[in-house]
Amino acid sequence: MDSGQNDFSLKNFFTPLTTSKAIHIIVVVGFIVYLNMFFNGFVWDDLSYIIDNPEIHRFDLFKLIGQNTFNSSGYFRPLPAVYFSLMYNLFGSNAFFYHFVQFILHLVCTGLIYLFFIGFFKNWLSLLLSLTFLVHPINVESVSYIGASQSQIYLIFGLLAIKFFSSEKMLHRQVMLTHLFLFLSLFTKEVSVVFFLLIYIYRSLFKLKIPGYSYIYSFLTILIYLLIRLSVLGKFLHHMQMIPISQISLLDRLFHIPSLFFYYLKTFIYPDILVIDQIWVIKTLTLKNFYLPLVFCAVIISFLLFLGFRLYKSKKSYAGLYWFFLIWFFSAMAFLMQVFPLDMTVADRWFYLPMVGLLGLLGIFFNYHFAKIIEKRKTLLLSIFIIILSLFSLRTIVRNFNWKNQLTLYLHDLKYYDNYDLENFLGAELVAVGRIEEALVRFKKSADLNPHDTNLYNVGSVYETLKDYQNAKAYYKKTLAEPGNDPGRSPVRQLAYQGLIKLLLIYDRPEDADQYSRNAVKDYPQNGTLWAYLAIIDYKLNRYESALMAAQKAVELLPNSTTQKMYQIMLEKKPLDLRLE
Repeated sequence: MDSGQNDFSLKNFFTPLTTSKAIHIIVVVGFIVYLNMFFNGFVWDDLSYIIDNPEIHRFDLFKLIGQNTFNSSGYFRPLPAVYFSLMYNLFGSNAFFYHFVQFILHLVCTGLIYLFFIGFFKNWLSLLLSLTFLVHPINVESVSYIGASQSQIYLIFGLLAIKFFSSEKMLHRQVMLTHLFLFLSLFTKEVSVVFFLLIYIYRSLFKLKIPGYSYIYSFLTILIYLLIRLSVLGKFLHHMQMIPISQISLLDRLFHIPSLFFYYLKTFIYPDILVIDQIWVIKTLTLKNFYLPLVFCAVIISFLLFLGFRLYKSKKSYAGLYWFFLIWFFSAMAFLMQVFPLDMTVADRWFYLPMVGLLGLLGIFFNYHFAKIIEKRKTLLLSIFIIILSLFSLRTIVRNFNWKNQLTLYLHDLKYYDNYDLENFLGAELVAVGRIEEALVRFKKSADLNPHDTNLYNVGSVYETLKDYQNAKAYYKKTLAEPGNDPGRSPVRQLAYQGLIKLLLIYDRPEDADQYSRNAVKDYPQNGTLWAYLAIIDYKLNRYESALMAAQKAVELLPNSTTQKMYQIMLEKKPLDLRLE
């Protein structure tokens, strides 16, 4: 027997590289790179959007499509609401399963990208490009951050729409399926409107017949989406509070474009610094933050356009595909340029869609300019590519460790730049683990960087915990004086009223709490605690009828032994000596 025939040969495994082998490689590499992610917890907005969000804890389809946390403040994303509700009802607060499902979705995206690329590139090049998408560190935020699961969902539906609409022979059922996927993608994230442009651009560039009725389907799909969105949100655009980039003018936001464009390309090429919640703004134009990025953008865009026209003249077989991916890249990037302000300045997870277009451009570049070199030096070039992918994978593994828990993530990312939002998040996490004095430092730094109702209230709350009641009252008053609060809707303002009125009643005179209490029940008429405080103030100030009315309201809204006892004491006009909770 020839033992050599039974020996495993790595070369024979990869040659020939079949689609089945490529998919297996994607799955194996994916598990190796993201294995440590599976054991991470819930971080950042995962808690407010999933774990502490009762709106999704009970699966109610109509409520999930209607007004809720996912469908508010200018965002309309009912499908993520449905997804997270299903996940919560299946797995509760076990983060492992959320991470595992999200990883599988990322694998599906990578597999669809590979299947799309092999229609234009050689198998090995399609695999390398797809693996780049799979392991690239800029995608960690899209994969390790549970709240970003929508990135995979909308891209899957968008890729399926392009796949069905790109067939040479277009059938009616394919047009219907295309628009079903487009509708679901829109229901996941607004940037999905790019796919409507891409499906028609593709058929036009490749001179494929476009069925006339497909335009009607597209029009109706967008119209139905807009009508549902408008009926739920009440208007198409909303002004976002406390987001620095949304507080500046359109002209000032346009001056950010070079830096924004440069950030994403620089991070794609050299992903050394990866941080969340980037809310910086440019206050003064400098060589570093405007002029150098402007030159960089001008050079890159000029080069990309020049290459497109050169391909059109010399290699028309590549030109159509090149312009398709170029339009993909630029149209997706346009949504990140803050023409319409977003809730952050830049975010790594937003590059999930533009990255596919950029990888397509790289595929054409290698195919057109380096085809002969690749054939002669394939082993060397493959080795270089594998080294690059290995470095990307290592960076991704390291970044996944940063997402282990809230403390780890916030402490790591705050090393790179001052961020009032992260300081506030870190303070809340320090309170949760009992490190109160450290939390006070973080909350105060957040308030110094950008004072708003939440961080000011948090400072006051920590001072109250530390029994520094004078400072606690001062910061509660600052919270209530902060402009931009929305009476009746801000839970922090409500808590500030409760904290301030309680301290004024205990350590000051009832007269000092009187006006605050009346303003409080006016802003929050459904808060039983505030009505109870008002009843106590009126009773101590000998306004018995008003006190009884307020006490009756407190019992109605907050029926417990304390409010009922208070009401009975007031009815009998006995001395009031209740503990204020």
